[in-house]
Amino acid sequence: MTKVFSFNKNHRDLSAGHQSLLKEVNGLNGVPKSLMPGFPDLDDQFNQMGITHIRLHDGFGIGDMDNYVHADRVNDNNQIMVNVPEENKPAAKKLFADISNIRTIFPYAAVGMRNNDISLALKEANYKMTDAYLRDIMNNKAELNPDNIQRQIMFRIGRSVDGGYEIPEDFDIYAILVSTLVNRYALNYARIGLPRKITYWQIWNEPDLNFFWNNDDPKKYYELYAKIARIIKAVDPSVKVGGAGIAFVYKSKEDYFEGFLRYCRDNHVPLDFFAWHGYVETGDPQNIIDVGNAVQKGLNTYGFTDAESFCTEWNSCPIATKNTYTKIQSIKNAAYIASTFIYMQYIKVDRAYYYRGDGSSFGLFNNQPNPKKPSVKNFCTYSAQSFYLFARMFETPYILSGNRDFSTGLTVLATENTEGNKINILAANYKVDKGFADGNVAPDYLYQQYYLDTGRLLDQLTDNWSKDKWFGGIDPTTIHVDNAVVQHEPVKPFPSNLLKVKSRDYTDSDHGVTVVINHINYRKFNVKAYRIQEGGSLEQMTPPEVTSQIDVSIADNKLISVIPHHISDLKIV
Repeated sequence: MTKVFSFNKNHRDLSAGHQSLLKEVNGLNGVPKSLMPGFPDLDDQFNQMGITHIRLHDGFGIGDMDNYVHADRVNDNNQIMVNVPEENKPAAKKLFADISNIRTIFPYAAVGMRNNDISLALKEANYKMTDAYLRDIMNNKAELNPDNIQRQIMFRIGRSVDGGYEIPEDFDIYAILVSTLVNRYALNYARIGLPRKITYWQIWNEPDLNFFWNNDDPKKYYELYAKIARIIKAVDPSVKVGGAGIAFVYKSKEDYFEGFLRYCRDNHVPLDFFAWHGYVETGDPQNIIDVGNAVQKGLNTYGFTDAESFCTEWNSCPIATKNTYTKIQSIKNAAYIASTFIYMQYIKVDRAYYYRGDGSSFGLFNNQPNPKKPSVKNFCTYSAQSFYLFARMFETPYILSGNRDFSTGLTVLATENTEGNKINILAANYKVDKGFADGNVAPDYLYQQYYLDTGRLLDQLTDNWSKDKWFGGIDPTTIHVDNAVVQHEPVKPFPSNLLKVKSRDYTDSDHGVTVVINHINYRKFNVKAYRIQEGGSLEQMTPPEVTSQIDVSIADNKLISVIPHHISDLKIV
C-alpha cells in the first residue's frame, strides 16, 4: 500500500502560497558570475533553475561596505578556504583577503569613521566593481534566457563573512555611506546601466552571531538599523527596508527578534520586511514551519501585520566543512530542498533565498566528474535539479486544495495553470537524519569542489581579461584600503537552538505515494515524469525521465497517479 494524497481540481487553496499563487521561495544567495579565480560563470544554470531573486551577500567585496579581511586571522570562519589544497592555503588566504578588501565599496570607511570625517570615509569610493557585477546579474543574457527572467536583487548592507566583526565606529557616517548607494542603485540606477532599481535593502546580517556583530548590547544594532532605515527612506521613500537577518529565531535569547520589533514599533522606525534565517540544525525541514509561524506571530504582536517575512538564508546545515559541502549537493539534500519548498507554501514567508546557489562552498554546483564517464564533468548537482523541478511548477502556479499530511517523510504539492488544463505534481520523500545536519559526520564519499585558484596573486590579475572578469575593468593594484580596525575577542558564545525534530511515521516512505486528483474532468491526458535519484545523470539540469514507471489512470472523474518513492515532477495535460 502507498500513502494517498488527494487534491481537488475544483478548488484552489487560498490559504496556501499567496492566496493559492505559488510563492517564489526559490531565491538564492550567490551570483551567476564568477566571484574569484577558480569559480565558474553560471548564467545558463541560474536561468534553467528559474532564479529571479538574488540576495547580494557574501560576495567577498562585491556589495560590501567596508571589509577588513586579515590574511593571517586566527578565527577563520571562511568557507572559501575549506576546499583549497593545504599547500595552497597560505597563498589562498592572502589572495582572498586582497580581493575581498580591494573590491569593498568604501576603502577608507574605517579611517573616516575613526576621524569623524565623512569626506575621508567617502575617499576614492569604489562603486564600479560592484556596478559591473550588478549589471551582469540584472542584464540577463538574452541567448541564455528564453523565459525572459527579470532578475531582482536584495542588497545586504554590511560585510561578507570574515569581512570583519567589529561594529561600525560611527553610525552617522555609516548611514551617510549607505545613502550614496541608495541614490546610485535605486534613484539613479539607469545612469550606470541597470535595467531596474534595487528595491529591497537589508540592514546588516546575523547581528545575533559574534562573527558578524561583536557586541553584546542589542540596542546598538537597533540604533544602527534606525539610522540607516531612516536615511534610506529619506533618499527614496519607495524602496523597502528591513532587518535583522538573524541566524536563529528559536534561541534562548530573543533580543534581535522581539526586542528589535518592539524597538521599531515604539520608535516608529521603518520596517517593511523582517529577515530571518532557516538553519534549523535538526536535519528536519519541517522545522521551517515552526520558525515561519514564530516570525508571523511576532510581526502580528508588535503591529507589523503588513510587513513581509523573508527567509534570507536557509540550508540543511550552516557549518562549513568538506562533509557539509558534499551532503548539501546530494540526493538527500535534493529531497530536503523540495520538502522545504512545499512547507514554505503553508507558512508566512513571502520570499526565501537559499544559501547558496553558485559554485562556491555551500553552492549547488561543483567540479565532480561523472562516475560513469570520468572524462565528463557533471553539469549540476542533485540539489540543483531539485531547484529546476520546483521552477517547472511555475508553469502551473495555482495550488490545489488537498490534504496537508506532514506526518510521514512524504510531502506532495499539486498545482494547475490558469486555463486549468495542465497540472504539475511535486513529491518529495525525506527521512530526518540528525547526522545529515552535522558537519562533522562524513558522507560515504566526498565530491570534488571548485576552489580558489592561487595560480596568480593579485598583482598578476592586471591583464584586461582578469580586470573585466573580477574587478569591473579596474586594475586591482591601484586600489588602496584603510579599513583595518582592532579586532577584539568574541563577546559571547552562540546561543542554543531550541528546535526539536518532529515525530513522524516512515512506514509509508519506503512505498511511495498515490496522488488522486478529484473532479479531473478529462478523458485524455499526457504524462511526463522526472525523478531525482541516486546514480541519476547529472549531465543536464533535467533529471532522468521515468514516465514509464508511473502508473496513471482515470476512473470516476478521478486521476490516480501511483508514484514510487523519491522526488518526482509530473506534468499532466
